[in-house]
Amino acid sequence: GNTISTAELTFSMMMALARKIPQAHMSMKGGEWNRKAFAGTELSGKVLGICGMGRIGAQVARRAIAFGMRVLAYDPFLSLSKARELQVELLEQEELFARSDFITVHMPLTDQTRNMINAETLAGMKDGVYLINCARGGLVDEAALAVALDEGRLAGAALDVRGDEPPTAGLLEQMDNVILTPHVAAFTDQAQERVVAAVCQDVSAVLQGQEAVNAFNFPRPG
Repeated sequence: GNTISTAELTFSMMMALARKIPQAHMSMKGGEWNRKAFAGTELSGKVLGICGMGRIGAQVARRAIAFGMRVLAYDPFLSLSKARELQVELLEQEELFARSDFITVHMPLTDQTRNMINAETLAGMKDGVYLINCARGGLVDEAALAVALDEGRLAGAALDVRGDEPPTAGLLEQMDNVILTPHVAAFTDQAQERVVAAVCQDVSAVLQGQEAVNAFNFPRPG
């Protein structure tokens, strides 16, 4: 139910980073008119790296391709044939990090993916890269991210999720090239309606002796 809303927020974050929209807005609200301070970059012709090509990652890829971006993907469970169908280039994580102008993560949070964006992986990214995380806060080592941003190795970051929610104010909140939102990726009227409808359908199915489609602790066979 949250696939489209999360994909759209991810792409909105990417556009906001590229064109410095929040910063320009706040400058205007402060009575300024400083066009030169907000020169942005176009998405067209840029390389987007997507870590995790599930439903949300695939929707982000479709939107990026429509904007003229080249899309790289890292996903251990994605087949080469499916990658070709999605019009993305399947790579190992290290090469994706090294070649991408924008990186967005859409992985589940597991012992293997926790802090997958850390000091080491950040060091392997192209200088001037933008990072977006609308998936799970624990995927990003926020202290390491703050250091990379402060040193200018990353051009900016946009986070909808945090390691601790609500977070304690820290370095990220003080940085002009960081966009933060309070875990709102799923908060659209349409997404909430889809989620409620799916829950009601499953409750109805179980009461009638049928299988629930979305039971997280009782996976369907096959």
